[in-house]
Amino acid sequence: MECKPVVVLSRCINKEAVRYNGGIVQDDFAQKLEKYVDYITVCPEVDIGMPVPRPTVILAKIDNSIRMIEPTSKTDYTEKLEEFSKSFLNSLKEVDGFLLKAKSPSCGVSDTKLYQKDLKHTIGKTDGIFARISKEIYPYLPVEDEGRLHDFWIRQNFLTKIFAYADFRHFKKSASHIKDLIKFHQRYKYLLMLYSPSNLKQMGRLIANWDSLGFEKTVQEYESLFKKTFSKNPTINAHINVLQHIYGHFSDLLKTGEKRQFNTLLHKLKNDRIYLTVILEFVRNFVYRFEDEYLASQKYLNPYPEELQTV
Repeated sequence: MECKPVVVLSRCINKEAVRYNGGIVQDDFAQKLEKYVDYITVCPEVDIGMPVPRPTVILAKIDNSIRMIEPTSKTDYTEKLEEFSKSFLNSLKEVDGFLLKAKSPSCGVSDTKLYQKDLKHTIGKTDGIFARISKEIYPYLPVEDEGRLHDFWIRQNFLTKIFAYADFRHFKKSASHIKDLIKFHQRYKYLLMLYSPSNLKQMGRLIANWDSLGFEKTVQEYESLFKKTFSKNPTINAHINVLQHIYGHFSDLLKTGEKRQFNTLLHKLKNDRIYLTVILEFVRNFVYRFEDEYLASQKYLNPYPEELQTV
């Protein structure tokens, strides 16, 4: 049985009415995801002692530092929030990603308003303080908010990463021989190729020369590369490259019309005229038809539960 991803969730999303106005955020995706993950909830503002409801706080750039301030009283909560964030995040034993509240001065991801020193005029947008520190402490983990996850590609990458990280955690607990790592690596071949072909080759060399490091050290080095590989988001062209590699496994078995249809779907994907899920389903059909066990095991074709493909 695969290990469930552990996701830090803003407590105001479906859980408790802890927003500044005493409200709660209803989010369908976060609710659907709960069946497949274990949530750890947090509300940084309430957890540092702020009441519900509470005066609005904002982020302001003051003397080259971003501060969290309540404009009316001028109360500065920055140090208290930073101290809590570091303590909370460093106490997490297992975590695979973050699903936080959009536009929040503590939890927003790239979309929180940033004010000038006068606390009245905006100068741009930034991360909330808790979100920023989450990225600093866990640089390879996906940190997103519920607003950004409405975007198909952002959601696709978020889900792919949290389930891959959870899978590796589960693997580490049970692996005892290099053959276990080889099997794991084989399942992730095309997913790793999607994110970084060069890292895929480096990981292959690491496994091939495992005896020079020993099994435990090899797993440690592999984990570092595994997490580093998923740190960036793949392009459409990267998906097309992987799909063409997979297609090469069974292209000789296809009829002319089927080959033409595959190339047509690739062209539509490149021009953003179909969803990735359409061509993945097309490819999976041939994998099952030709009973290709190697391709059927590939995480690229099933990176996370099918039920999460649509919100």
